[in-house]
Amino acid sequence: MDNNNIKRIELELKLGRELNALISASHALNVKTAARFDSTLQPAAFLLVRWLFSFGPASATVLAESTAMDRSSVSRLVNQLKKLGYVQSEISPNDRRGILLSLTELGRKKTIDALKEKESLFYERISKWDDSKLELFTEMLRDFNCQDPK
Repeated sequence: MDNNNIKRIELELKLGRELNALISASHALNVKTAARFDSTLQPAAFLLVRWLFSFGPASATVLAESTAMDRSSVSRLVNQLKKLGYVQSEISPNDRRGILLSLTELGRKKTIDALKEKESLFYERISKWDDSKLELFTEMLRDFNCQDPK
């Protein structure tokens, strides 16, 4: 194996370590944020809340597919969220037979409150970056996540 291949392997291993650190820290922060939202709920429930907050009303099927959860888990968690007044059901305006789930005002308020702490930690980490570094990081993450620019 030549030096170029060895260097590439070492770089890929370093990238893997950094991605693992990012994923682990993100997971820990998500669990903490979920507890701040409502400590009686499982963190997976907050994942649904967070998705609805980011993307708006959706069917249970879309929530399950988007969060990689099985439909029975989504159904159980949505029922808990409804009972607590965080989520509501509404008839789909596009398909009168379909049901869309959305956050209630209480759900939106509690989500915003819970995210303030998470966002402050995130912004603290990038606060010393100049715009070009932040732009490059964003572009590289978009490429890595295989997302088209919007």
